Amino acid sequence: MIKQFSLYIFVVFLSIVALSCGSSSVSSVKGSLPPNIKIALAPSGGVLADAIGVELFNRGYTIFDTNQMSNMLVTLNLSEIEMMTPKSLKLIHDRGIDAIISVKAVSGSDGNPQSASIRINSTSTGEILAGLSWQNGWGGQEGSILDRSMRKGLAESAKEIVNYLIKDSH
Repeated sequence: MIKQFSLYIFVVFLSIVALSCGSSSVSSVKGSLPPNIKIALAPSGGVLADAIGVELFNRGYTIFDTNQMSNMLVTLNLSEIEMMTPKSLKLIHDRGIDAIISVKAVSGSDGNPQSASIRINSTSTGEILAGLSWQNGWGGQEGSILDRSMRKGLAESAKEIVNYLIKDSH
């Protein structure tokens, strides 16, 4: 009888812990990425930007990866800081690129993305076409089995972010 009661208490405790954990979340979304545009990835976006680029490519977008964009900036004699000025955006637009994705991300201790801020700017107007703030899931003590089961890896994170970026556009 005491063993069953202890098991019951343990199951209730685990349920409370699991319910108090969170899956990934998006705190803000602006706009939606139009279909059939050519998009460049800002060079400093890191592996999350590359993963987002692959996911967008898989969805039919034309992507200029971080390496191609770095080479283009060198050819145009521009730094990444200068890239978002009106004059630079015009030069990039003249090369056939419709938008630039800027990704700023933080990795967790497990190497998976912890949080990210993504912004997509038009090269013709400089305006933000779409943007969001994303945070990975968490569960209990960092590194625990529950925490690892709640967190998304790189590819899954990129897929979720792209789903938010292109919603309502197709």
